[in-house]
Amino acid sequence: MKYLILIPDGMADWSIEEFGNKTPIEIADTENMDFIAREGACGVANTVPRGFEPGSDVANLTILGVDVRKHYTGRGPIEALARGVGGEIIFRCNLVRVDGRIMADYSGNRISDEEAKKVIDVLNAEKPYDFVEFHAGKSYRNLLILNRRFEDDVTTYPPHDIQGRRIDHYLPSDGELAGLLRELIEWSAVVMPEVTEKANMIWPWGGGRMPSLPQFSQKYGLKGAMISEVDLLAGIAKGMGMDVIEVEGITGYIDTNYRGLVRSCLKSLKDHDLVVLHTEGIDEVSHEGDAERKVEGIELYDENIVGKILDRVDLDEMRILLLPDHPTPIKVRTHVAEPVPFAIYGSKKDDVRVYSERSCLKGKFGRVDGLWLMTLMMKK
Repeated sequence: MKYLILIPDGMADWSIEEFGNKTPIEIADTENMDFIAREGACGVANTVPRGFEPGSDVANLTILGVDVRKHYTGRGPIEALARGVGGEIIFRCNLVRVDGRIMADYSGNRISDEEAKKVIDVLNAEKPYDFVEFHAGKSYRNLLILNRRFEDDVTTYPPHDIQGRRIDHYLPSDGELAGLLRELIEWSAVVMPEVTEKANMIWPWGGGRMPSLPQFSQKYGLKGAMISEVDLLAGIAKGMGMDVIEVEGITGYIDTNYRGLVRSCLKSLKDHDLVVLHTEGIDEVSHEGDAERKVEGIELYDENIVGKILDRVDLDEMRILLLPDHPTPIKVRTHVAEPVPFAIYGSKKDDVRVYSERSCLKGKFGRVDGLWLMTLMMKK
């Protein structure tokens, strides 16, 4: 038996008035996801434990059966695992656009990898402290590494949560470390405009120390592989001892290399017991607040990912778990800690006929703790 987990990041949503109070999934043509729901069994899952922010890190760890209450230390350290770097404290460091002290764009106007690398090089060349280090990632997604111990905690905010708001209310707070981060933010606003017109400030968030995650093969007795467009999922995979499969030409948006993702997925299924295929584009257009483009992204995903895979695998030898990691409603343009719809192909069928937030509520699994999803998928 082979296992496949399909995670279209942020796909779940709320009802939208302009869509006749339907969600983007309900509006979209999703015949392939509907097939998985119709020929399998459904439910809704809580992927964000109470008290945790609804980040993709927390949600995807939960989907893979990792109890974040025991193992989670922050987003930055997980992305550091993906890049093979370490330090005392590591923050995710967005390159953002701030206009008039308003968070205008959490992605630095979609700054390119090449331009972002130039920014990171300049920041490292002119950094005010030796223990500070910037590490380049993909586009606006970079790292801030502090090679010095701080005993105090710090409160930070994801920049995609505060778009259109004054940053002064959301600057790092609580102690010495927060003071350093605020200093670096204001310093970057002086340095960065000399390098690029797109991003003009750093925004560190999601910091912590390096984690120790349970090993996938020991936990499940399976050889696992991860295919993702973002470092975060690659970091989770490396931390759990899974193979990370690189795909050329991926963009992390709805214009990504779908063919390459599917090809890598099918190839990986030949020599792995379980493959996770995580895509980012639908979440990105959700953060942009573009409902029509979200519908477009869902349809592209259904046709070019789900459909192509279903056409090319032996369904008699497959178990498929389909679910977003968290909802990213168009109305609020950020993640929310609410249940997500899931469907499992290969499980005894229930009465659900289409895949959506509302229909999956009627599935035989009902509402489950996300930590049980792997068990439900592998149950005979």
